[in-house]
Amino acid sequence: MSIDDLYQKACDAVERPNYDYAVELFREVLRQNPEYPDARLALRGTERRRVQEKRRSPLRALLWPVRAILTALKARVAKPRRRIEVCEDFLEHYPSSFWALMGVASAARKAGFSDEAVHTYQDALRFKPSNKRALRGAGELLSAAGKHQEALKYFTRLAALEPKNRDLQKELRDLTATEHMTSHEMAEADSFRELIRDRAEADRLEQAGRMDVSVDDLRKRAAELEQELGEHPDSVNRILGLARLYEDTGQLGKAQRLLRERCKAMPGNFELRERLGDVQLLVYDHAIRKAERQREANPDDAAAAAGVEDLKSRRRQFAIKELRWRLGQHPADRALQLRLGKAQYEAGDYNEAIASFQSASQDPRYEEETARMLALCFMGKGQWDLALERFETAIKRHPQMDEQGKELHYNQARAYEGMGAQQEALKIYKRIYSQDINFKDVAAKVDALNT
Repeated sequence: MSIDDLYQKACDAVERPNYDYAVELFREVLRQNPEYPDARLALRGTERRRVQEKRRSPLRALLWPVRAILTALKARVAKPRRRIEVCEDFLEHYPSSFWALMGVASAARKAGFSDEAVHTYQDALRFKPSNKRALRGAGELLSAAGKHQEALKYFTRLAALEPKNRDLQKELRDLTATEHMTSHEMAEADSFRELIRDRAEADRLEQAGRMDVSVDDLRKRAAELEQELGEHPDSVNRILGLARLYEDTGQLGKAQRLLRERCKAMPGNFELRERLGDVQLLVYDHAIRKAERQREANPDDAAAAAGVEDLKSRRRQFAIKELRWRLGQHPADRALQLRLGKAQYEAGDYNEAIASFQSASQDPRYEEETARMLALCFMGKGQWDLALERFETAIKRHPQMDEQGKELHYNQARAYEGMGAQQEALKIYKRIYSQDINFKDVAAKVDALNT
């Protein structure tokens, strides 16, 4: 029997439900291929459902320390792949054991199974969200894989736990800079000077431990750069560095004014013009956060709620306008085309977004993301068959059942529901349910479609 057939047989056993047999089959799949997509997540979900549905056994509780000691002794002398098996033997009986999950993650990392290690670290963090070793493990692996934005989530949490760790703060700053250079979430906004004069944001960052120097230190460095810029007014590096210091100290208005002045003096410099857009994006985000706080303080104030939506709408429209300008400067940039499509999708301009995503899909690097976004556009237009074709493409590109994979399958099931194929939708919802009962409203979906 092929490994794919074996995996499908295990999934069928879960649905019957024959959990013992399903666990045995999932284990065999993983013995043949420790990195088989979704298999470990499915195994863990099945083990937990089995434990949840069985009555609590006093014997199981009594045997826990004995099994734990034996497992620890075996794992200590085993090679990485064998250590995974030893810990999995223990997890069959105690599938939510934090230290056993960490054992699998650590061994998988040493064996070179990076995706499996990340997923297991993420699973372990569900039980101990502040565990530093798990946070670092997940963050380092994601960063090494080039997933800087995801890695930042873990390093930011870790830095908040160790605000005085200067080495860690430097790691965080370096990763933030790397993510910023590789990400393309850039758009523009109008000037909201009356909303950005307070220093609350800079103070919040300092208190949260995201800076290893004080705001005053950064302002002193800004003063030095101001003097240097007076002597070298056309130094792009100094202009950008000073703008960044203004941002980090909560002086977005000063950053805007500096960049606008220099853009007028150097109108052909795309880098300065692009950075001005980044700052304007921060201005919009700051304005929206402030408006949301006002809305939360006055939940019955319709005007406050309308103000938030108005700001968000203006941000979306400005993003579209700005990204079109950038594409005019770099018409072959598929990453820009992808970002424009996302801005158009958020604004509800589905037809324009579809055209942008189709153009961006010419770059193989964006095949998965454009397929996902095209599917969402087609769903927005009620074109369920076209949406399903694109979800299938995206899922082939991303077969893992991590958070992104579950999101893809969830939306695929929604598309089946939309076209009236309830049983097909139910199968997919069950697949998610078997691995993560708490994902969105999947439990309610399964119950509703089962009736």
